Amino acid sequence: MKEGDLVRFAKWQEMSTSDIRKSKDWSKVPKNHVGVLIKHDKLVGTAHILHEGIISKIRVVFVEKAGKADFEKASE
Repeated sequence: MKEGDLVRFAKWQEMSTSDIRKSKDWSKVPKNHVGVLIKHDKLVGTAHILHEGIISKIRVVFVEKAGKADFEKASE
């Protein structure tokens, strides 16, 4: 991932308690939101994402690069 990429991500507030407890499965959490990657700090393991006019700081385990299908879904 690099700055300016379209990414999909999960919000910590929307995760269930069982998802949070299983830290080994965090990468499998559904990522329902799409935004633009502003900054990717590999050392700290965080990503700054612009979504609906708000910049959110999210752990990189909850972020992945979005594909064409995500872009089409976000533009609707």
